[in-house]
Amino acid sequence: PAGTAYFNLVWNDEVLWGMLESFLVGLGLVLLLLVVQMRSLLWGVLAFLPLLVTIALIYGVVGLVGKDFDMPVAVLSTLSLGLAIAFAIHFVGRFRRRYREHPELRDALVWTVARPGKGIFLNALLFALGFAVMVFADLTPYVTVGVFMAAIMLLSALMSVICLPGLIQLFRRTLLKGVAT
Repeated sequence: PAGTAYFNLVWNDEVLWGMLESFLVGLGLVLLLLVVQMRSLLWGVLAFLPLLVTIALIYGVVGLVGKDFDMPVAVLSTLSLGLAIAFAIHFVGRFRRRYREHPELRDALVWTVARPGKGIFLNALLFALGFAVMVFADLTPYVTVGVFMAAIMLLSALMSVICLPGLIQLFRRTLLKGVAT
């Protein structure tokens, strides 16, 4: 085989496996950085879960609808790591600070969802609307980027503000052992 078709086949294969490798390394590094930043394996893993669920749902839908793993989707896979994790970091950080100041779990969770959670949703909505404008573009890659990024922003915010309080409540005995000190 030779020519443009063969070149595209080899290039697509290289892009796919290269981006997959970068994505997996990125996931590992994000988890490591979360553990270091939170100074706790448990809190790091907890903050990592909304990202993991967001990525799994987004790429699950991409697969279910039959969307090809093309260049925009490949590039956005790694870019999405940084964007999707920001909300969880903010939520966990603010919750832990509030819980140290007022060590009543329910009140700290309600305050975190109501105050920083509101900011997280507004931030996600603004980013999503900004990217959603790309849906009206003529080029398919722009439309893909717009839909993909808007979905990542909204879903990661939702996962952070809805799932994290439930997980904190579920694992409260282990997570909150040393937080109030």
